[in-house]
Amino acid sequence: MTCRLRLVIAGIVILSASAVMADFSDDFRTVNEVDRKPAIRVREMIEVRSLDGSLAPAQLDDFADLAEKGAGDIARFTGVAPRKQRILIYLSPRIDISHTYPRYPGSLHHEARVFIDSERVEHHTAPYLHELVHAVVGDGGAMWLEEGFASWVASSVALTYGGYYAPVLSQDNTRVDGQARDLLERARGAAEAAVWFDSDSPDLSQRDRRSFYILSHSFTKYLANTLGTARLVRIHRANNIRALELTTGVSLDEWRTRWMASLGESKGRVSRRSAGR
Repeated sequence: MTCRLRLVIAGIVILSASAVMADFSDDFRTVNEVDRKPAIRVREMIEVRSLDGSLAPAQLDDFADLAEKGAGDIARFTGVAPRKQRILIYLSPRIDISHTYPRYPGSLHHEARVFIDSERVEHHTAPYLHELVHAVVGDGGAMWLEEGFASWVASSVALTYGGYYAPVLSQDNTRVDGQARDLLERARGAAEAAVWFDSDSPDLSQRDRRSFYILSHSFTKYLANTLGTARLVRIHRANNIRALELTTGVSLDEWRTRWMASLGESKGRVSRRSAGR
C-alpha cells in the first residue's frame, strides 16, 4: 500500500464528527425566517415547517407523509425506538446543503432538527432518508461512521420499504463499492494526498467531500454485512470513536485491510463473470 493510499483510507477511521459542526448562524436565520409564517404539517413522528410559498400545499402534504413513513421505516430497520419528541424538518430554498442536528443547540427538549432544500423536495431529489437516519439514530462518535451509516441505512430502507434514496455524494448500496474501487485506484497515482484526513477539523472541498462520503459509505456497508445490522447499530449508538475496536476486538487497521480485500475480491468476481459470457 502506498503512503498516499494509506492517507486516503486511514482517514475514514480518525475523523471526528464534532469537529465539522456547521456555523449555526445560517440555521438560526432559516428558523427565524420560516417561523415568521410557516406552512406546517404535523404527523406522529415528524413536523415539517416550510418557508411560506416554497412548496404547493399538495407537495408539502406528500413530503410530510413520505418523511413520516421514512422515520418509521428507519426505526424498524435499525431497531431504534422512535423519539419522544417530534423531529422538526425545516424546508427552504435558502438551505444550501442538507444537514441534521440530532440534538439541536439551545433546545430545551433537545429535539432533532433537519434542514433540507425545498427545491430538492419539489424535484424528489432530497436526501430526506439520509438526514432522518441522523435524527432517529443520533450521533455515531466518528464522522465516517455517522455519514457512512446514514447512507447505508437510507439506501437499505428505500430498497426494503420504499421511498427513494437520493445520493449524498455516494450512490446506493449496489453501486458504492464500485465507486470506492475507482477512487482508490485513482488515489495510487494522485499527486494530492487526502490531507483532510489528517485533521480533526477538516475543511472539505466539494471534491474532498465526495471522496470521503464514498469511502465512508462503502466501509460502513462492509461492516454491516460482516457484523450484522443490530451489532453495527450498537457500535454507532455507543457514540465513541473507538467503539468498533472495543466492541469487536479487531483493530481499525485490520477492519480496513479486510474491507479493501473485499473490494478487490468483488472486482475479481465481476471480471470472471464478464469473461465467462
